[in-house]
Formats: sequence, C-alpha cells, structure tokens
Amino acid sequence: MIIKEKDNILDSINANKISSILIIGKGYITFDALTLISKNNIKLISFDYFGRLNYILESPDRRNVKLKKYQYQLSENSKGIRIAKELIKSKMLNQKSTLTTLNKRKKIDEINVLKNKITKEIKEIDSLKLTNNHENIKMKIMGCEGKASYEYWSGIKLLIPPNIGFEQRIQKPTDLLNSMLNYGYAILASEITKSILLNGLDPYCGFLHFDRDNRTSLTYDLIEDFRQQIVDKTVINLINKKQITVTDLDKRNNSIKLDKRKVIVSKIMDKINSTINYNGEELTYKDIMNKQTSNLVKTILDEEEFRGFSLHWWVQVDKIQSKKFCPKI
Repeated sequence: MIIKEKDNILDSINANKISSILIIGKGYITFDALTLISKNNIKLISFDYFGRLNYILESPDRRNVKLKKYQYQLSENSKGIRIAKELIKSKMLNQKSTLTTLNKRKKIDEINVLKNKITKEIKEIDSLKLTNNHENIKMKIMGCEGKASYEYWSGIKLLIPPNIGFEQRIQKPTDLLNSMLNYGYAILASEITKSILLNGLDPYCGFLHFDRDNRTSLTYDLIEDFRQQIVDKTVINLINKKQITVTDLDKRNNSIKLDKRKVIVSKIMDKINSTINYNGEELTYKDIMNKQTSNLVKTILDEEEFRGFSLHWWVQVDKIQSKKFCPKI
C-alpha cells in the first residue's frame, strides 16, 4: 500500500501489516488498492472534516451478526440503561477532575462550589431506579447530564481569558473556544467510531443517545468519557498559552483558520497517543478507548458489568510518545 500526496510518496506499507485504514477529508483510492484491501480483510473507514462517517468498506464475511443482534436488544432494555448511567457518571467524574486540574494554580473558590453541584448530579444518577419505562429513565439521565454540564462550562468560563467571548457551550459556535471544541470533538469522534467498527459494533445503535438517521449514536455515547481529558484540556491549554487567539477565528463562518486547525489536530493526536498510568498499566489514551470498546463487547456478550473511564487529576501523568503525526494523508 503506497500513500501519496500529489506525486510525493509519504509511506509504503505491507498490506498484511495493516488492520484498518482511516481517511479524513478528501482523497482517492485506486481499484488495485481496493482489491488489496479486500484480499487482506482491511477495514476502510472514511470521515469528513467534521468527524461524520462517510462510508465503511469491509469484506462481507467480517460482520459479527450475533454481536450486533445482542447490541440492538440491549439498546432497548435495562442493561443498556445501566451502561448509559455508567457512561454519564464517568463523564461527570471527568468534569470534576478537569476543573480541579485547571484550577490548581488559579485557586478560584467558586470552582469548588460548581464541583459540589456536579457531585449532587452524580448522586442523583446513582439513585435512579430502573423501570420498564426506559425512555423516561434516559430522559432523567440526560437531565442530570445537562445540569452537570451547565456547572462544568460555568467553571470553564472562569478559567479562560474573558476576551475569548465564551459564555456557554453551544453547537453552532460564535466564539473561539466553541469553534475549537467542535473541531476537536470531530477528531475524537472519528477515533471512537474507528474503535467501534474494529470491534464489530454498529456505531448507529447507542444506549443513551436516541437513534436518529445519519447519527452515530454509539459514538456519542462512548465519546462522553473522553471529551474532557483529550479535547477540553488540550484546546484550553492552547488558549491559555496564547498559541491560538481570537484572531485565528474566521468571522465569516466562525471556523478556525486552516493553519491553526493543523495545530489543533496535531495537539489532539499527540494527546491521544500520549501514555498514562491507568489501572496499573502504561496505556495510551488510544489504547484505553479501544479497551473500553472491547469491554463493551464483553458486556454485550458475556454479561459483564460495564465500567466507564474516569481519571483523578492527581494520578494523571501524560508521557508524549515520540510518534510523528501527519494531518494530511
């Protein structure tokens, strides 16, 4: 397999050493390459620049029918609700951890008040009783998540420069931080979706987020526990160190200018490939994402209880691996 940019060869890899190929943005693949991909059972996954899944190419005998059938069943029963509760609880723990980490030097008293409010929502999640009305329980979980996120982003507002213009987390950004977050989450979403596909799950069938056409609901479920550690800290660090400023926001469409987008991609991929000590193992965040998806498969097939991913700030030691990342392939 030969990777080119225009007429320049970027890399050449033996097909039998490749398990998957991830394409982000524009490009093309020759028929010969597609044949080689098929013969070697390589998954080919394409995303657009916003992290939305374009297509998946895989050999037809690779689909795990039993796993997908159980996944669909769990999405409609109490075991699926338990998975949803665990994901959101872990997200809230990571929100508290992130606020603690960012406030270590600033020591803003109000941050502790906001963290206590998030703790209240964690207790509310724990106290939710499972009933046969799964849709109602999902709505209650999302309600707790919404309240905790409001407190979290209120804390983030206190921890970044006021000239950024950040007021609250919104999907259609008009400020620098929201634009950076959207772009960072798209990168993370593509990594999560890739892990889901490689583990044989259906990314469109989630346990918390309601099914919608063209939305990878399971991606949005699993991404919840990684947003804060991987994306939020990274983009806030870029802002606080003034590596990206308000002048890097294109006001015509409120998107980040191209040269700074490359910085965001590079920093987030560095973070994804950085190593931490997690549960007594030296793992990259990418390893942990794959492990969490694998654990979800075990939960679906083997009746194991699923546990979310969360970190306490005092045990986080990131070690950036000496690994090059090329944002344009």
